[in-house]
Amino acid sequence: MDEQALLGLNPNADASYQQRALAYFEQLKESPDAWQVCAESLAKGLYSDDHVKFFCFQVLEHQIKFRHGALSAAQQQLFRETLMKWLPSHYVNKTK
Repeated sequence: MDEQALLGLNPNADASYQQRALAYFEQLKESPDAWQVCAESLAKGLYSDDHVKFFCFQVLEHQIKFRHGALSAAQQQLFRETLMKWLPSHYVNKTK
């Protein structure tokens, strides 16, 4: 992921950084393979910032709404498995 663009997700970032972050995530939503980067980031817990996670989920939501049917069966399975990896790690982290 573009670490510079991620800085713009902070609510205290200046407008130019925020604009860059929004443009970056619009690019991710339009990319046919970017969902994999976002899903992997969530499943591996690469980012602790809730703003980054939120935008990753927006990319995944866009994929499900508009492109899920175009994915191969293997990609659809990968999508499900990746989200299932995220769920337990998120639940465990919140209950500790």
